Amino acid sequence: MFNTKVFAVSMALAALGTAPAAMADLNGGGATLPETVYQTADVLTAGFAPYLGVGSGRGKVAFLTNDYSKLRPGITNKNVHWAASDSKLTAAELLAYKTNKQPTWGKLIQVPSFATSVAIPFNKAGTNAVDLSVHQLCGVFSGRLTNWKQISGSGRTGAIIVVYQSESSGTTELFTRFLNAKCNEAKKFAVTTTFQDSYGFVAGVSAATLPAGAVPADTSKAAMNALSAREGRITYMSPAYAASTLAGLEDATKVAKVSGYSPAPANISAAIGQILAPTQTRPDGSRIDDTDQFNWVPVFGASNYGSATFAYPSNGYPILGFTNLIFSQCYANAAQTAQVQDFFLLHYDAALNNDAVISDNRFVPLPANWKQAVTDTFATVSNAQGIGNTSVCNGIGRPL
Repeated sequence: MFNTKVFAVSMALAALGTAPAAMADLNGGGATLPETVYQTADVLTAGFAPYLGVGSGRGKVAFLTNDYSKLRPGITNKNVHWAASDSKLTAAELLAYKTNKQPTWGKLIQVPSFATSVAIPFNKAGTNAVDLSVHQLCGVFSGRLTNWKQISGSGRTGAIIVVYQSESSGTTELFTRFLNAKCNEAKKFAVTTTFQDSYGFVAGVSAATLPAGAVPADTSKAAMNALSAREGRITYMSPAYAASTLAGLEDATKVAKVSGYSPAPANISAAIGQILAPTQTRPDGSRIDDTDQFNWVPVFGASNYGSATFAYPSNGYPILGFTNLIFSQCYANAAQTAQVQDFFLLHYDAALNNDAVISDNRFVPLPANWKQAVTDTFATVSNAQGIGNTSVCNGIGRPL
């Protein structure tokens, strides 16, 4: 339900700014996986500058250090007000920000924006559907399987060439996290490559050993262009780029199934819907610390993420995760505070939201329990973690 009280406060704050300040740009960018959503008209509310897709790693660094040149090389006279990242901020990154920036800029906010699969598009002609077992998926991206004829039932033959994202990529992190969890699971498969959870694909393969002939590409768009450039290639990709339509995402002659499931949103929705928000009581009666930003982004299958870790689903498409938003609780400019509040009220409202655009891009909107938790905690000014809380943000804030 739309929070009229918070909206009224937001509009009042906007009125405090001068006319130029009321239109002050909120600069942000980062992950390329969700950029088709954030570059859709009216998804970002008034005052937001166009979203710059540069990769999760560069987006995180741009926000954490307020370095706009990470978004636009060579430009140093602008501030960074928010970021999008499929790569969760680590405990070390949060601690460094808390120590070095929070005293003057205020606490940062890290929350999931929507859920996503990681699709496996390929370029190899054939009429058979490609349905990769986890064993085969691990084999392809470790370089153990090098020919399409080694994929049972594919009806294809010829060299397999892996295309990977060379930038610090949240999509890569989601993918290598899955490989780390499943390819190494109890030494289930006779593999010589050990995968690691990393937002660099080279670092995600032990000893930096890439599959023979692997092709680097620096963005999602570049990876899809590289995939199309030569037959035999395969990659991992945002569902928004892997296919232009839902039907395309379910065409297993172009986008592989994994363990019998396509990366279509319906095949990850059930797993997403079962995750409790940090503000909710667990079945055993426990609560996690919802004041710790580390706990606000759920992670599948990585043991070092503590209470925010959830098991990969036993049914449905198995490679999934969240793309996230990073904002500040406090902004030095009152108009920017109001603009950020307005975005949260739109994006996380139960009825007035960006869900249609999210779904159109083959992603999965957050379930109602998460929207409510984010709205109650961060879009409610009176809450201690609320954006623009006057007691917390008194005299501090992220630079204009």
